[in-house]
Amino acid sequence: MLECVLRYAGLLGKEFRHTPGRTLCESFVNLYKELDALVPQEVNFEVHGNRLTFCLYEYHRWPEWTFHLLPVSFVDRLEGRLKRIAITFIHDFARNNGISYLDEWGDLEWALEWMADYVSGPGPDKQERDEYRRTLQSYGKGHAIHLLERVQKRSYYKRLRSAIDRYRPANEYEKGLIDLFREGLQFVGPDTPSIMQYFNDPYDDEKTGAGITIDPDRMIRVVYDSYDLLADNLSEMLNNEIQNCDYLITPVTTLFLTPEQTEPFRKDDYPERFAEWFERFVTFLSTHKFNRP
Repeated sequence: MLECVLRYAGLLGKEFRHTPGRTLCESFVNLYKELDALVPQEVNFEVHGNRLTFCLYEYHRWPEWTFHLLPVSFVDRLEGRLKRIAITFIHDFARNNGISYLDEWGDLEWALEWMADYVSGPGPDKQERDEYRRTLQSYGKGHAIHLLERVQKRSYYKRLRSAIDRYRPANEYEKGLIDLFREGLQFVGPDTPSIMQYFNDPYDDEKTGAGITIDPDRMIRVVYDSYDLLADNLSEMLNNEIQNCDYLITPVTTLFLTPEQTEPFRKDDYPERFAEWFERFVTFLSTHKFNRP
């Protein structure tokens, strides 16, 4: 590990002196403190490549306690080429960023079971009961689950950027949507990272999942609608889980120090840009949910 630290100090162009301890443990503690004083990042030691090594890490700005739910229900009111562009964009955006779909986690079944129990009880009136039943049917074998499956499986344009650039919006709503798709292309493509690669659990060095937390795949998901009955019940369930979790996993950039290290620590702003665009996109869809052309 001393070799790794010496090499990294050289990459930084800094002088490094190590004070050996009287024991191996004391020498290790000294090395940890010396590295911590050398770098501005947080320092941890983890098992990497079957060996113990130092890890530098720095957290990104991220809206904690926030569910990033990407709805596809807006696709229903689109037609023709714009509809195919929208489906392709959501499909590629989710695939590139490792984002799961609502039906890929067991909590959809839990929510549906809870809703079915509730609607069969004495609580809801006729209007609420009918709304619950329509929602249950749509997510069971109806339109909501079928549209999610379609978006997950279908991609109409191999050259999505060209399809977006060629499209001529018919009104302000379409223009706003196309502008957001065009801006969102920064998160799509083989040369862009995945948002999921930034989620590293610093308290689970051995990857045993010992701590109680919420998987990032459940915090960032493709859903049918962000504000229907299913989404409301699912959010309530997740909020209850969050109240009892030990911590939340948020984006972080890490660097494991190795003898082969060639570059110093670098942190981009992908998670910050991702969260900012995601919020604007969902807000746009929500704002135009009932007044779009």
